[in-house]
Amino acid sequence: MPRRHTWTELPETVRVTIEQHTGPIRAIRTPEAGKNSEFLATLRTDAGSVFCKGVRTDRPYAWTLRNEAALGPFLPPLLAPRLLWSIVRDGWHMLGFEHVPERHPSLSPTSYDLNKVGDLVATMAEVMTPCPPAALRSIADRWGSAPGWAAVYAKSPDDLDPWAHAHIGALTTLERGAFLGGDTLVHSDLHAENMLVEDGHVRVIDWAWSARGAAWTDTAYVVVRLMHAGHTPQAAEAWALHAPAFAKAPEPVITAFAAKLSGMWEYLARSPKARAHSRALADTARRWAQYRLD
Repeated sequence: MPRRHTWTELPETVRVTIEQHTGPIRAIRTPEAGKNSEFLATLRTDAGSVFCKGVRTDRPYAWTLRNEAALGPFLPPLLAPRLLWSIVRDGWHMLGFEHVPERHPSLSPTSYDLNKVGDLVATMAEVMTPCPPAALRSIADRWGSAPGWAAVYAKSPDDLDPWAHAHIGALTTLERGAFLGGDTLVHSDLHAENMLVEDGHVRVIDWAWSARGAAWTDTAYVVVRLMHAGHTPQAAEAWALHAPAFAKAPEPVITAFAAKLSGMWEYLARSPKARAHSRALADTARRWAQYRLD
């Protein structure tokens, strides 16, 4: 996880260049969420607020900010805050976005936001097809060789879930054959903290990991997030069926995706660098795979 830098830790030349776009910075508020940027803050200016994020250009993950900068002009305002400027200066890449008040949707079973999020994923699949040519990666590139169930089982862990142990053959076969292709721009990290409710609809932030993939991918990803928020697998999938792209996807394709995602998350949850919530998410994804296979 990158170390978060303060405004005064940024090179003076970078700060001066930002203020050429914004005017003088009057106040700075740093959010708790957002762990993948080395600088992240809402900058208050005389003309209003700007959301700013940045990383150093020599970091291995710097491509994610380049990806977000390249795709920003292709994201319609109904889906994402506008990208206002992109600055590369003295070893830093900084992006400035339209500021949107931070009210994240609730994904709980009783939430009034569920219909809004459902409208969002359906709209994303429609509007972002075909995928903008500026996308730097595809889901198949990113996930195709990612370690999963086979890599976990190879280490013979004593604490592997009994169901996963009993079905490891099916899980490894499914993850190897998971279909990840398509011509839609997929966000691929859609959870409540990356969504903002504004004027009755939901917009999405942090498109850094977005890539070319199947139109149903984001909806399938949210199924696990709904289960993590307390939905049963049946209820989460019933919600997802309101998105046409998911409803049209062949059942075996969704099952293979569930196996692939659960395997990747199981592997990540066992990493020494795993975040605190990784274990619970991996267990939730495994429960979805189990529901689809049993």
